Amino acid sequence: MRKRIVLAVVILLVLAVVLYEIVLHTRSGDNVLVVSGRVEANETELSARIPGRLSKVLIDDGVKVKKGEAVALLEDEELRSKQREINRKTQELSENISAAEFNLAYTTNNVKHGIDEAKKALSVAEARMRQAEAKRENAEKELTRHSRLREKEAISEERYDNTRLAHKLSVEEVNTARAEVERAKVSLTKAEDSRELVKAKEKELLALRKTMDQLKEAVTQVEINLGYTRITAPMDGIVLRKVSEPGEVLPLGGVVGVMINPQDLHVKTYVPEKYIGRIRMNMQAGVVTDAYPGQPVTGHICYISDRAEFTPKEVQSYEERVKEVFAVKVCFSGRDGSVPGGKAYYDLLKKGMPVDVRFSFEGKK
Repeated sequence: MRKRIVLAVVILLVLAVVLYEIVLHTRSGDNVLVVSGRVEANETELSARIPGRLSKVLIDDGVKVKKGEAVALLEDEELRSKQREINRKTQELSENISAAEFNLAYTTNNVKHGIDEAKKALSVAEARMRQAEAKRENAEKELTRHSRLREKEAISEERYDNTRLAHKLSVEEVNTARAEVERAKVSLTKAEDSRELVKAKEKELLALRKTMDQLKEAVTQVEINLGYTRITAPMDGIVLRKVSEPGEVLPLGGVVGVMINPQDLHVKTYVPEKYIGRIRMNMQAGVVTDAYPGQPVTGHICYISDRAEFTPKEVQSYEERVKEVFAVKVCFSGRDGSVPGGKAYYDLLKKGMPVDVRFSFEGKK
């Protein structure tokens, strides 16, 4: 008999707990639905854009940070050493480029001067050859005339011999002039071929300048990486938790801490299937916390899931867990109703805080 009484008491207690959970998590009338929810926020990782060892961590759990504020510093001595080495190479290369530019200008002038001189020499040689040829033609005419006169014994043998000698000398002079012209042409060809030397010098200078561009790009990259040794906050917010400590070696994308933007807070809740047709996007919803029961926060529906699911396990009532629900998000913004007491919604709501969400419907279902 006593066991039956104890069993009955236990059953009554269990029913009371179940009823309490049902009332706690889903209290609704015809025009009002109250469901439990939780405050959430999008987390942002404060991560390193380059690998390195942490020299300082400037944040702690719960501290406020401003956009662009340093949250951690990486050791930069290796990068600065590389920067100094590249600067030294850049200076040496700059001197080499200056020398190559001077050498190119000097070679270009010499080649141009050599070509001009060779052209002048060829012009002079050709003029001499024309003179020699004209002289030879005259000597040939003179020899022909004197040959006829000699046959008639109109001139002496000596005069004839002198004419013949003059003709021979004129022929030799033409041959010499032709040889000089050929040598002048060869010299001009060599002078013009030396233009290839100028082209080679130009290519050398171009290669040096390309190397300089590569060094400048390397300097720029080192300067960018030096800037990355200062890990900064991407926005205003609050550090949710610090992950790393000074001395740790971070890989690329290694996380120093996690932060949130309090103004991005939202409430995630679940609406039973029979009520999902009565809510809509941008519909107002009241959010009440246990910490501030007399200061409800007005928000608006910013997301309604298109898929039903079973109630999450944190709702312990079996009756609630077997029901299908739809996930709903309630967001906050300046256009929502003001918070009583002059406080902002992010001053009352904290990430992870359990809350009650109240939906008011117009008319009957």
